[in-house]
Amino acid sequence: MKQAAVIIGAGIGGLSAARALKRHGWSVVVLEQSPALPAAGTMLGMWPAALEALGRLGVMEAPRRTDGWAHIAAANTSTRLWTPSGRTLLTVPGGAELHLVSRPALLAALAQDVDITFNTHVLESGQISDADLVVGADGTFSRTRQEIFGARFAARPLGAVAWRGTVQASVPEYGETWAPGALFGITPAGPQSTNWYASLRSGQTFAGPHLPHLQRYFGSWHQGVRHLLDKIDEDTILHHGLFETPKLASLFRGRTVLVGDAAHAMAPFLGRGACEAIVDGATLGQCVALAPSVEAGLAAYNKARRKRTQRLVLSSRFMGQFAMLDTGAASRNAVMAAAGSIARIITPKPPSRP
Repeated sequence: MKQAAVIIGAGIGGLSAARALKRHGWSVVVLEQSPALPAAGTMLGMWPAALEALGRLGVMEAPRRTDGWAHIAAANTSTRLWTPSGRTLLTVPGGAELHLVSRPALLAALAQDVDITFNTHVLESGQISDADLVVGADGTFSRTRQEIFGARFAARPLGAVAWRGTVQASVPEYGETWAPGALFGITPAGPQSTNWYASLRSGQTFAGPHLPHLQRYFGSWHQGVRHLLDKIDEDTILHHGLFETPKLASLFRGRTVLVGDAAHAMAPFLGRGACEAIVDGATLGQCVALAPSVEAGLAAYNKARRKRTQRLVLSSRFMGQFAMLDTGAASRNAVMAAAGSIARIITPKPPSRP
């Protein structure tokens, strides 16, 4: 008889876990409170570990040729670090190919052949009594996490907010601009589209419309930022506060386990949240399949993923704090500029043509 899993949440982590378990012979049902998968979302960069996990999940080349997937050659991925006035502190040459996917396209690929029940609210994982495994994939504000570990493990605010979106236009250069208490980033999203994101230290979110807020805080910055601000459509802006998950002593209790943001919600400054959710799901399926019992499989998953993801939570927070330094920003900029000068000196020059 097949073992049965119920997954709470049809986000990236939940659908990755569903595919992994199904591929290892489990019967899987995903319960999702929304009426459907989202139809809009920004492009996500796929790190190598996430690409490898997608391969193990059976999301191979066919879906990657559809709309929403993009590949950018290494030669086109150099980035800069600027001050708001436009002074370049650091230039990082392109060194790796970029694999990008929109959130809706990724979710659609992961959802293929997965049984999802929409419009379903799960108030307590304990109400699911006939499952061999319950997977809490219910996001940053996970009810499952608080139910099994307590209210003190609710997501905590980081004292910052973010805006993000995609514009249907290319830009001359990519990179980040750092200022005391704020940053603005511009990254590739495809041949003719560009991701942007902005963050500001603030204890509360802002009411819309949001373009006036962006113009107020970033409209006096250098031309690259102003050029992109002029292309933003108000209706495409996403805005939210930033939160992270407190460190958990374990990612499971009994036969209930956490994946994705439910397990390790992190600030976005390393661009790793979606990738780690994919790896969580693939790892969970493999660990449970190879272990002699569900409990042993969950222990193996916990060993493989807990400390690594908690280090990323910490690193993501520190990266945001470093980028938006108030005190010491001038010294930081001097160090970054010196590092950029040294890199230019020691970087080998291509041989001249005869």
